[in-house]
Amino acid sequence: MFDVKRARRIGTPDFASREGSEATPGLKRPTKQAPQRTRSTDPGVPFFLTGIIRDMIRGMRARKNEPMLSLLPMLSVLMFALLALPSLAESAILPDTIGVWLKGPAADIVPSDQKLWREFGLQAAETAPYAANGRKYTISAYRFADATGAFAALELIRPPDSHPVVVSGTGVANASDELVAVGNYLFVFKGYQPKPEELNHVVGTAPRYSQSPLPTLPKYLPPGVLPGSERYITGPESLAKFAPAISPSVAAFHFSPEAALARYRNSRTETTLLLFSYPTMEMARDRLPAFQQLPGALARRSGPLVAVALNAASPDDAERLLSQVRYQAEVTVPEHVPTPKDNPANLFLNIIILCGILIGFCLVSGLVVGILRLTLRRAGASGDGDAMISLHLSGRP
Repeated sequence: MFDVKRARRIGTPDFASREGSEATPGLKRPTKQAPQRTRSTDPGVPFFLTGIIRDMIRGMRARKNEPMLSLLPMLSVLMFALLALPSLAESAILPDTIGVWLKGPAADIVPSDQKLWREFGLQAAETAPYAANGRKYTISAYRFADATGAFAALELIRPPDSHPVVVSGTGVANASDELVAVGNYLFVFKGYQPKPEELNHVVGTAPRYSQSPLPTLPKYLPPGVLPGSERYITGPESLAKFAPAISPSVAAFHFSPEAALARYRNSRTETTLLLFSYPTMEMARDRLPAFQQLPGALARRSGPLVAVALNAASPDDAERLLSQVRYQAEVTVPEHVPTPKDNPANLFLNIIILCGILIGFCLVSGLVVGILRLTLRRAGASGDGDAMISLHLSGRP
């Protein structure tokens, strides 16, 4: 039977020695040196976040005997701070340096017509000066939800004396400025025309950059467009600003159409042409009668496109302009790239190789079995497994 008192007596010296070591004079406990508190120099972690983490650790130490529910407020604050880090990192759109050019103080851009820019899908905009070797210029960057909004903004603010330039995406330039729409971004260079490697650096460092194709609708506009008259319509706000004669109900934006606008001049007057693009031909066919009922307008359908001519000098001029709008469906068929398995000669060659492999396997297997049997016989095996039973039936009737 287990003796409790005896067990206590056995354990007493250990406790006594432990207590005696603590009470022995002349012995001191080792003291821990308090670490020096330094501010975090990691640029990726803000100082306010390190303070939150430090306070949370202190609270956990002080409340180690309390339930974890008491720490939920601190954890929620930490999660909120972590979620805010990406937005803090992406607050700056333009890079700090572009080659030898150094960035100056940046500022946010607030468009004058906020409803229109909101319809284009504007998410953020920033402008900043750059300087190097006594020269200065300014970059304004606009980020949109997709490439359609960037293209529509480019058509809106492009200078009248600008001409197309060959850049990544699409761009226009005049004697001093250059505007580039690439992906979901629009970059405006005031007083400078960037080199290709500089533009690639600006685009490559832009946060939330999305590479998407630009609208192809403007390519269906007939030639002879007045310079600087192109506009791109994405909703009711842009339609009311650029073509107020057409109501949003006629365009039926609940079908998600887009429109390209341009002006043409003849000897007597200017004609406004709008190309509405609908997702399907049935939608365009359904909306054609509504456009034809507009006063002073002529409309024509070509595939999913509805062309509307406004303010034409005569019906003949409108018909000549509308007849140049031709929709051509482009079907992209994936190109078949021949592979070695499509060649019959390769098939026969593989069959011969397979047969050679099987023959070689059989020869090697037979050789291994023969060597094993020979080795067993020389080792003195009984050989009972090789015995053959003979019935000797040849001499019997």
